[in-house]
Amino acid sequence: MNYQNPIYTEKTQCQDCYKCIRECPVKAIRVENGHAQVVSDKCVLCGHCVTVCPAGAKRVRDDLIRAKQLLTLKKQVIVSLAPSFASEFPGISPETLSQAIRALGFYGVSETAIGADLVSAQLASDFASDPERRLYLSSACPVAVEYLKLYLPEAAPHITDRASPLLAHTRLLRDLYGPDTGVVFVGPCIAKKREADVWGTIDCAISFRDLRLWIETAGISLAALEAKPRASPSSESFIPYRAAKGSLYPVDGGMIAAVKKYPGTENVRMMSVTGLAEIDRALRGLDPAELRHPLFMELLACPGGCINGPLSNSATSTALKRITLLDYAESSADTLEAERPNMEGTLPVNTTPPIRHTDEEICAALRQVGKYDIHDELNCGSCGYDTCRAFAEALLEHRAEKVMCVSYMRKLAQNKANGLIKAIPSGVVIADSALKIVECNENFARLMGEDTKAMFDAKPGMEGADLEKISGIARFFKDVMALDGPDVVEHELREGTKIFQTTVFSIEKGESACGVIQDVTAPQIQRERVIKQTRRVINKNLAVVQKIAFLLGENAAETEATLNSIIDSFTESDEGKE
Repeated sequence: MNYQNPIYTEKTQCQDCYKCIRECPVKAIRVENGHAQVVSDKCVLCGHCVTVCPAGAKRVRDDLIRAKQLLTLKKQVIVSLAPSFASEFPGISPETLSQAIRALGFYGVSETAIGADLVSAQLASDFASDPERRLYLSSACPVAVEYLKLYLPEAAPHITDRASPLLAHTRLLRDLYGPDTGVVFVGPCIAKKREADVWGTIDCAISFRDLRLWIETAGISLAALEAKPRASPSSESFIPYRAAKGSLYPVDGGMIAAVKKYPGTENVRMMSVTGLAEIDRALRGLDPAELRHPLFMELLACPGGCINGPLSNSATSTALKRITLLDYAESSADTLEAERPNMEGTLPVNTTPPIRHTDEEICAALRQVGKYDIHDELNCGSCGYDTCRAFAEALLEHRAEKVMCVSYMRKLAQNKANGLIKAIPSGVVIADSALKIVECNENFARLMGEDTKAMFDAKPGMEGADLEKISGIARFFKDVMALDGPDVVEHELREGTKIFQTTVFSIEKGESACGVIQDVTAPQIQRERVIKQTRRVINKNLAVVQKIAFLLGENAAETEATLNSIIDSFTESDEGKE
């Protein structure tokens, strides 16, 4: 069955900030029509975009309805509870949590950590049976497995071909309770949803938040259950038995500690690496042939381990989470002696060869955003990509749009503004809060006189010139620039024999303003003003005529004809001079 990708974008909430692209470790984001979409076949489901999206536009697929439906479709459904439950529900005993979950309609609750114990025992056996192998990469974290297979394929062959703890656990549950038994995973990991989509033994995966919401809406109080005395607490705990040191898997180094409890690990070097960036740094360029001893690497995508998963309670201190989990695991047995189910199989990933672009193609894409040489490549990262060339590759693969380049859009806007300022027939001047000219056009300089025009010719735009020394319009700029002043002022300004019609408006309050100046003493402007005034009289007169037509009679038509003849005379005069 084809399910929606576990992470998706709510388009109406996306604010086009590109933060998800900047933060995504594998750039599995495509921008379409200004909205950032998750590329499902490139996404490793680390969930980082969900955590960092300021608008909450990155959403996690809601499988709570599927879990509820499962209870009505199958006779017995068991919850596979992630071991990080101890840090997610502090102060709540396993018996209380199990009782609450069973009250929802589940047959029982079993620890996913049992699967972790099965994996630990299997790995210890593998180490002993193949002492010549030099590199073992853990397959417990589905995000790490998918990352290696997609983005570090040279390391992928060293992944242990062993089931993840969840897969091993669900296989065991099906063996013990029957193939028709339903299994719902509850934990902090989004990638478990993909495991549920792929493996038939896992029906669906929900988060701790989903479980808490389900319990609350069912009217069940965990605090009240915790306070209630129990006659036989053991009968209300986990099935089929409690996990051993597999409970340590959610913290960095926990898998190593659990594996070391089994014989056969004495000669194996072990290290824990958490976070995709650290995993990449640790493995890229690593040649197993250079290792003198077997090396097992515990790989966890979430920094610090699963207790910091994307769907965990982020408000709780990581230190407190870790201590709470360690306290819970301390009372567990060191090892688990149980018959192991089929332990083979890592998460299958559809890989495609990476697209290679020629320098010519990349340069052509860069030219589309106004980057013609190496000096134009700012590598500012505002688009979300680390370099301009990476952005160009995204353009070529239709994962990005030109408008994402801030420097290009700024330059484009500046060019448009400059073009408009130059083309407008009026004088235009922009000044800052210190009344220093930011930009002006040639018409402004010409209107201000020969000296100003000479300054403009020497330095087009006259950036930095003192507006107060050039024109009296500066006082109108002061009015608009005042924080409590008007946004727009219109005045006539007399300078010498000229009269200017000025409009000054605020661009950014208190920071910058723009003035538009017209010489109303110019013959062309005078004619235009007369025509404009005459048209205004016509319109006003016609409005009156409509109301009192019975009084004016034919006089209205005669008035309109007279006024129109004045306009025509001016218009014909203009055309004759042209």
